[in-house]
Amino acid sequence: MSVLVTVLTYLGTVVFVITLFVGVLATLVGLPGTALILLDTIIFSACHSFQRPPWWFLLILLVLSILAEVSDNLLSALGVKAGGGSSRTSLWALIGGVVGAIVGANFSPVLSLLGMTGGLAGVVFGVIVPPLALAAVGGFLASYICELRTGKSPVEARKAGWAALVGRLAGVLFKVVVASVMVAIVLSMAF
Repeated sequence: MSVLVTVLTYLGTVVFVITLFVGVLATLVGLPGTALILLDTIIFSACHSFQRPPWWFLLILLVLSILAEVSDNLLSALGVKAGGGSSRTSLWALIGGVVGAIVGANFSPVLSLLGMTGGLAGVVFGVIVPPLALAAVGGFLASYICELRTGKSPVEARKAGWAALVGRLAGVLFKVVVASVMVAIVLSMAF
């Protein structure tokens, strides 16, 4: 029985660590990866009687997760506002970004098969770049079209679109940094 417990503990730890890194990758495609990191850590901590990592640390992770998720959308909205877009355009930029990420994620499996022939760079460009790029393009197009429909000139609409794209990329970058910091801290606290 002792061997079985040891094997299951080892497998659980491997799944825990892999899920942490999947959380970071999820943030790249616009998914709530920080929430996945938090949930994974809560389960791991519960399996260790909330001693590794301690329960109070889970509260810190919760705050970081909320900060990352809110800032992602906030930076995108601020980008649209800075580009002269409306609140409605901010909402459409968010919707366009999510749709773009979903479309990009659907291309990822095909591109990752092709990318595996290119090694690590092929996998990065086949798995990570398509959802991230199409999320940015989706936000740009949604902002551009929304601004055109409100009667703005193509130049003004393009400015709002570019601002949405830059805001979205800044939000994703910030979220990835926060997710990476969360994983680094979790790993140092858990082991």
